[in-house]
Amino acid sequence: MKTNLTAAPTWKRFASVGDAFQDIRRRIAFFSLLLLFAFGSVPALAQDTPRIQVFGGYSYTNFDSKSLGFSGSSGLNGGTIMVAGNLLHNFGGLAQVSVSGGSGITLRDVLFGPQYLLPRGKFLFFAHGLFGRVRTSVRTGLQPEPLDTQNAEAFGGGIDMNYRNHLGIRLIQVDYVRTQLFQQDQNSLRFSTGVVYQWGAIRRRAHRAPSIPTP
Repeated sequence: MKTNLTAAPTWKRFASVGDAFQDIRRRIAFFSLLLLFAFGSVPALAQDTPRIQVFGGYSYTNFDSKSLGFSGSSGLNGGTIMVAGNLLHNFGGLAQVSVSGGSGITLRDVLFGPQYLLPRGKFLFFAHGLFGRVRTSVRTGLQPEPLDTQNAEAFGGGIDMNYRNHLGIRLIQVDYVRTQLFQQDQNSLRFSTGVVYQWGAIRRRAHRAPSIPTP
């Protein structure tokens, strides 16, 4: 497969990014509607937030390899590991490592950032903004294979379902991943699912009714 790892003309880069961004926006809008529907259909029951979360599972990345000279996007299969520590009932921080590959492309990234948590019944909704580094290699038949390491950012969220004590299922996690490898912009989507181990609990503070002074 022919690849082009040199910088493209500026007008082509902006056109490619614009088309990819429009597609990304449509997918994120669809996912947001699903989240809103799920959120609205779950009763607002009290639930503790886990103090520590460890997630491991499968991930599929729809990688924007067209910017590297491929005929279209590439499907990369791999895995994601995440460790999160929550400081408050609705707020915490996390570190995430993902490795995926396919179509002659290998992608590795390490990301850090805050997350917002919203427990409802046995479901835990979350959203995060992550920043870090990404490293990729492209199999082109050249020796050595082209490598590049750049900054990366990811914005997304998902839904966990409590299954048993200390055990949950990540029903879905969707991330918009933005990279700039080989001096090209990539706008990709990553889907993850798997198992979440959780320890500790942060209880929501109960709202006390105002006291009425007795005469």
